[in-house]
Amino acid sequence: MTATLDRPSYPPFEHVQPTKEDLPFIRLGVVDLSRYVEGPEGLASRQALAADLEEAVSQQGFFFLEGHGYPKAQLDYLQAVSQAILDLPLDEKTEFSAGAQVSEDDAVTDSTKFGAERGTGFKVRGYWGMQHGVRDQIEHYNWRNVLHPTIREGQTYPPLVRQHLPEVVDYISYLHYDVIRKISSLFDIILELPEGTFWNLCSVTPDDPDNSAGGFARAMLYNPMPEEDEKKTANTWLRGHSDASYLTFITSQPMASLQVRDYKDGEWKWVGYREGALVVNVADTLEFITGSFFKSTIHRVVSPPSDQKGLRRLGFIYFSAFKPHTIVDPSTLNSPKLKRLGISKPDSWDTITAREWEDRKVKTFGKKAINQNEGDEPIPFYINGRAAERWHQLGK
Repeated sequence: MTATLDRPSYPPFEHVQPTKEDLPFIRLGVVDLSRYVEGPEGLASRQALAADLEEAVSQQGFFFLEGHGYPKAQLDYLQAVSQAILDLPLDEKTEFSAGAQVSEDDAVTDSTKFGAERGTGFKVRGYWGMQHGVRDQIEHYNWRNVLHPTIREGQTYPPLVRQHLPEVVDYISYLHYDVIRKISSLFDIILELPEGTFWNLCSVTPDDPDNSAGGFARAMLYNPMPEEDEKKTANTWLRGHSDASYLTFITSQPMASLQVRDYKDGEWKWVGYREGALVVNVADTLEFITGSFFKSTIHRVVSPPSDQKGLRRLGFIYFSAFKPHTIVDPSTLNSPKLKRLGISKPDSWDTITAREWEDRKVKTFGKKAINQNEGDEPIPFYINGRAAERWHQLGK
């Protein structure tokens, strides 16, 4: 891990105090990765841990990850760096933009461009369209090709971002090669697969992203929305959606703002705060490859309660992804457990790869044609016969 000596000092990001309001918090599973024991002698421990993980990913698709082993001081510093990056002047953000200034100007059909959703660089405020003509107040910075040294170093960055590449690389490398490796082995146990099956789908060949797993990292800052805009969006800062890829890792935050739509009753409920934990959620391609046994849950970000109003929300996220050419259907795994449960690819699902799904889905996010309607749910649309958002699974 990156040494902590002789680094520039930045003001820490000041998180809000936990709310005192009585909110409907969802009960999420807790997976303690410190219980993971390597080798044959650790099999019983891993099996017990896999049972905890199975309940979490098959019931709600969200869970708290404790005991991940990444030092809190280094994660706090990464968030302080993220704040400094996202507070750079607007002209510098515009110069290093990840895409167009508004979502509608990023072409859905241009496969050479990721758009500000996933491209390297800044997404400025107002990029996404919301309801009733409202634009978002979210800023973020994306890092791509973090696990590919030559490509990573050859990209163009703002000076401050380049200066702190080591911290980003250190964290994402740890998540990918330690945390995801362990979680993937637990998925093998859950689905009765040969050891290494899931990890093979996550393997990385340095400087060969076309044949490597990975994903991208993001520092994401939510600025408070004007009161009149919140009224128009029913207090929503980021509309309900499911993530596109494998697993998403989010730093846990005390601001009561992240909500998930409870699979048990379809109601929106708040995600609580566990200091030092990561919030992890199943994304679409993991749901697809398990035939919807694992749940890619709809989630959103809303205005916080009154005792947390007027403040910003900062998180650091890793959107991990399978190798791009992975066919995201249950046949790829050939899982004895899924077969025993009678789970297979629905007839309505056309074959699609992880890359195709992510490219096609993400470029539609925030487009007026999808979002300009009443209520929580965006206008339904389908990609290769699969609902782009997972609302349909909630008994509607």
